[in-house]
Amino acid sequence: MRLADAPQTSRGVGELLREVAEDGAHLARQEVHLARLEFAQIARDIGKGTGLTIAAAMLGLLTVQMLVFGVALLLGDALFRGNYWIAAFVLTVILGAVAFFLLKRGTALLSPSHIKPEQTLATLRRHKDA
Repeated sequence: MRLADAPQTSRGVGELLREVAEDGAHLARQEVHLARLEFAQIARDIGKGTGLTIAAAMLGLLTVQMLVFGVALLLGDALFRGNYWIAAFVLTVILGAVAFFLLKRGTALLSPSHIKPEQTLATLRRHKDA
């Protein structure tokens, strides 16, 4: 079989490079499309998770309120001989003190001096000096 009789399946280098570039661009478009789909799913999951967390927090708050109400009734009967308002007042003072303590602790943890990444800053200073 002679070379002239062989089927013309060989393509030029330019044509092969063009096909490789087109295939690469097509692959990149597919990857971007897949990333968009994945990020959309992640965003939906974050939205659902946030909604469920808020619902759980609201139900938890109602649960705590009912517990405090029950304790006030119990204290009113057991300790204050039917004077429920005294029990409610005592619980309000106690819970207010706990809330104040938690607020002070939380604000201290969120202060700018506490948020600074001290170890990272120290490492950067050492590397800067070296």
